[in-house]
Amino acid sequence: MPPALDLNPPEIIKKYLQPHRLDRYYKYLMAENQKVNLVSRETSREDFDRLTAESLLPLEILDNGFGSYLDIGSGGGFPAIPILMTERVFGEAVLLERTQKKAHALQRILAELDLPATVHDRDYEHFQLPAKFDLITLRYVKLTPRLLDRIAGHLSDDGRFVYFSTPEFEITSAGVETYAYVSPQSDVVKSFSVLKADR
Repeated sequence: MPPALDLNPPEIIKKYLQPHRLDRYYKYLMAENQKVNLVSRETSREDFDRLTAESLLPLEILDNGFGSYLDIGSGGGFPAIPILMTERVFGEAVLLERTQKKAHALQRILAELDLPATVHDRDYEHFQLPAKFDLITLRYVKLTPRLLDRIAGHLSDDGRFVYFSTPEFEITSAGVETYAYVSPQSDVVKSFSVLKADR
């Protein structure tokens, strides 16, 4: 049974974010969502706050800051934008979203929020990334052994990879810790996993 964490969206958000910045993100996300399908059309402010809190929850057990950050399959910006808004990424931030329209919408949102990050409309498995990253996140893409091998190769010596689910295969080449939490709206048990490369 994985360790359980408490997900209380108002408390998590208050701990890590300035309310006015989060309000701006919600405003710009909803505006862009009218043009490009970034999140469900039925996404309420309560849904948005839950998604934000879920994005931030791994910070409860990670180190204080990261020199570089890579998010794979960024979609509407979860978890990347909430993480960037905490100002815990001190260096390069790269967001990969293979759908061009979504990538352009993300660029506009980041510009409105004055968040320094580069968005590429590329598929991770076919995109050349020379850099190593201190933090890599994956939320809306299924993790496979092949994908994990590639991600492990992009982790810095002290880097961490956060997968917003539980791997469906046994991992022997990397240390992995899985944490469970309960969604406050549905009582559904969810999880995220933190992996580090085997050095």
